[in-house]
Order: sequence, then C-alpha cells, then structure tokens
Amino acid sequence: MKIWKVTTLGIIFIVAMFLWIFVWGLSANQPGSYYNKGNNAVWLSHQWVGEAKSDIEIQALVRRLKEHDIGTVFVHSGPLKEDGSIDPTTYQHSIAFVEKAKRLDPDIEYQAWIGQLRGKIDLGNDNVRHNIANQCRTLAYLVGFDGIHFDVEPVWDGDLEFIETIEECRDVIPKDKKISVALAEFIPESFIWFTEKIHTFENYNTEVNYQNVAEHADQVVVMAYDTGLTHDWMYEWLVKEQTIWLSDLLDGTELFVGIPSYDDEKAGFDPAVENVRTGLNGIVKGLNNVRSNVENFEGVAIYSYWEMGGDEWITFKDLWVE
Repeated sequence: MKIWKVTTLGIIFIVAMFLWIFVWGLSANQPGSYYNKGNNAVWLSHQWVGEAKSDIEIQALVRRLKEHDIGTVFVHSGPLKEDGSIDPTTYQHSIAFVEKAKRLDPDIEYQAWIGQLRGKIDLGNDNVRHNIANQCRTLAYLVGFDGIHFDVEPVWDGDLEFIETIEECRDVIPKDKKISVALAEFIPESFIWFTEKIHTFENYNTEVNYQNVAEHADQVVVMAYDTGLTHDWMYEWLVKEQTIWLSDLLDGTELFVGIPSYDDEKAGFDPAVENVRTGLNGIVKGLNNVRSNVENFEGVAIYSYWEMGGDEWITFKDLWVE
C-alpha cells in the first residue's frame, strides 16, 4: 500500500514538473531593458509624407525615436486603392522626408506602410497585384524607403493570393530592402480545431499562415491589440503567450510584438485593459519564460506614434528602455 502511494505521488510530481517546465515554463526575472535590442518599431501617420514637414519637426521626431531605441518606422503611405495603386498625393513629400530623416540618423529604417481592408481589394486579380508590385517598386526605388510594410486585413490560413502579392513585391524591390507584414493575433491550429463547434474566431492566424508569410518576409509584426479582453491580467497573459509562441515559431524571421497606445473606447477594446504598460508587462513576462526564443524577438512595435502621450513615453522608457 505504501509503495503504491509513493509511486502515485512520484508520478504526480513528474507530471507536475513536466507541465511546469514545458507548458507554463520556468521563468527568469529580468527587466525589459535586458531584452531590448535597440530596434523597436512604431507606426507613423501619413501626414509625415503627405504634408510638408519643417526641419525642426523632423529633427524632433528623430530625436524622440533615438531616445526610445526605435529603429524601425512604418510610415503610412497608402491606402491602396481598389485597383492596387496609391494616390500619389498621399506620399507627395516622402522623398524629402526620408532624405532629411536619414541624414539625421542613417541607422533608423523607414518602411512604406501600405494596406487596405481585404473586402475593398481583390488580390486574386493579376492586374491588382501587378499594380501593387509597381507601387512597391516606386516606394523602394524612387522614394528610397528601406522596405515595404504590408497591413492587409484580414489575411487567413491558406491565403495564397496574399502570399503571391508579397512575392511579386519581393521580385521588384532591391534585395537589401525589407518586406514586413502585420498579422492578427496568433491562435494555435489545434485550439481552433478544438473550439470550432463552440466559438468562431473572425480574425486570427494560426502557425500555418505565420510560417507561410515568414518564408517571404523579413519581419512579422503581431498586432496584439483589439482583443476584447476585459481584465488587464488576461491581456498581459495573452501578450505573454503571443511572445512565447511566435518567438519560438518564427525561427530566422524578425518578430515585433505590437501593443496599443490609443485611448479609443470601442467594441472589442478597453484602453484601461490594453495599453502600453500592460502590453510591455506581457512581453517582458513572455521573454522571461524559458519557452520563448529571445534570439527571434526583435522588438516592441507601438501602435501608434500619434497616440503616444508624455506619460506613455515615460512608461515605455521605464519598463523597456532603461
């Protein structure tokens, strides 16, 4: 009887240790600055290339970027029109902006952020994809952007039309220019299968699409916001798991985890729950977890620059930079 009890307790202990190490994961307690590689990202509004900006304004922008270790900037240069082109007035001052900004700090990369709601553009149309590729070539060659950042929503598993779109863009831009793609939150394919009869997810990507995109992109950005969660601990847990799963999944592809800075109260988003502080807390917890692969984690992406206030910059510096 005693031997049976000891054996049972031993099995329970082994199972518990297995779950702790391989499911929940052992965790360190390093601060965010320990994982900060100095190449964080931010989304920048179209006014910086659609309107003429003074030297003083651009200097102030670059200074703030440098102060907060932001080395990648997604500059809104769209949106894509129905035929895949972009109205030139949308980015009419982009050449001057990129030249001035790069002169102040050549190490900061500026990517042309283009996109559209999927319902407004047919990527299955050869002419549309051809026009998008031509637009990418113009932005990379003529304007001088360091790459193209795609934000087409939604993109789903097995979405070969989107894959063809970024492939065609890759074929026409210089080899040293980057392809970056923003994707919806990651949900494991096994979890979708398990819950499909109970709940239908509207906008998500499993490992299938993340890996398909990663084959053709240099960077992948998970948009870890607009989750509909109602408690900050839930949101921190979700961001932690996104960081763990994707840093392990995307071997060889730069991973940015996007967190929100805006205050819009709308369906599916509560700024008291999803914000810079809770997002950073989740990222740091994820990187401290033994299940994550910190080598594949490139940095934090802030959505968006124009919504960042003074207190949020302080929070970002306290929790991540210093």
